[in-house]
Amino acid sequence: MDTIKFPIRFDSSGLAKLREKSSDYYKQLLTLAILTEPGRLPLTPAFGINDPTFTSLDKGQFVIQAARYVPEVVITGIDAEVSPEEEVAVVFGFKVRD
Repeated sequence: MDTIKFPIRFDSSGLAKLREKSSDYYKQLLTLAILTEPGRLPLTPAFGINDPTFTSLDKGQFVIQAARYVPEVVITGIDAEVSPEEEVAVVFGFKVRD
């Protein structure tokens, strides 16, 4: 099922969506796992990872979340980068399973 594109935008067909199984679709799902703290979603309290801004990035936790909630992909790399402005960016790579 297609999903709403974040941040929310509108296109010629109305609400912008991501096509299911597209690269952007999976990228958004994995990004949501990074941006969600565990315990924030009542129906899936285990979803998410601890905020890498305040703790070191737990790469294993991210890989486990991907395997559990987005089993169609394999994580090929993950790293945290700190900008000169001290903003933390999590960079990850993935490939869709055959």
